[in-house]
Amino acid sequence: MKIAVVGAGGVGGYFGGLLATGGHHVSFISRGEHLRALKEHGLQIKSPHGDIRISHTISTNDPKEVGQVDYIIIAVKNYHLEDVARQLSPLIGPATTVVPLLNGVEAHEVLAKEIGRDKVVGGLCTIISMIESPGVIRQTSQIRKIVIGELDLSPAERVERIVKAWADVGVQASQSTNIFSEIWTKFTFIASFGGVTSLSRANAGEINKFEGTRKIFMEAMREVENVAVANGVKLEASAVESGVKVAQSLEPTSTSSMQRDVAEGRPFELEAFSGKIVRLGNELSIETPIHRAIYWLLLPALQKVFRNKMR
Repeated sequence: MKIAVVGAGGVGGYFGGLLATGGHHVSFISRGEHLRALKEHGLQIKSPHGDIRISHTISTNDPKEVGQVDYIIIAVKNYHLEDVARQLSPLIGPATTVVPLLNGVEAHEVLAKEIGRDKVVGGLCTIISMIESPGVIRQTSQIRKIVIGELDLSPAERVERIVKAWADVGVQASQSTNIFSEIWTKFTFIASFGGVTSLSRANAGEINKFEGTRKIFMEAMREVENVAVANGVKLEASAVESGVKVAQSLEPTSTSSMQRDVAEGRPFELEAFSGKIVRLGNELSIETPIHRAIYWLLLPALQKVFRNKMR
């Protein structure tokens, strides 16, 4: 299959790199020093599952150089998504499928608005990985999971095809007929874990260790679960219990991507996480005091980052 990966960071670089090892024609669309390293030295993945080096990658910052593909994997940060969506047209042909692997709950809506709902499926991934240095991706935990599903919740061959491609290279990949439940269940964990760890500067082991911190984390997840149910999302099981199990399964030193971004002074996904929960809670008359506190306590830091980038 011919696949374009938009965003070759910890998620796109890792999962796209695995597809390349499976014999698929993978192009990476990236930028900056990471792009230069991909062009000059290829892609290196360091992982508990075994290290990988792809000596030669097709890497560019211009989708026109790639052309039409079978699948577009979107793995950028939420705050880049609208701009990215407007640049996808050179990659899209009659049978192209767009697979978002972003955090949050709105990626499929943003993409569908720009390129048409029929081109987009719902998707999510669970992994702890990051750019260690330009051209090098490091995965720090065993988990590597992807779930994809049609927006109309029907089984589909196009979904099964890309799911199989990832499963063939060792990813825990599956097709869901309740993708919105899957997305919101993950969101319940990631938005709460990201917010609490960013404020507390605590890793997974510390969140699990301190009773008060753990309770705040659980209350934050409960707020997201309440908003999801009020928004009409049918959660198959307790998202809070699921989130607790995820936190307990992580290596004690694990941190959230948002926490790392905050600590390193980079833009972070506050608006797509706690901001989204607070806004939906207001619309649905659901109280979200934990996420409201997270949002307003981290917003000054986020605005400071963007001010500094504009200088």
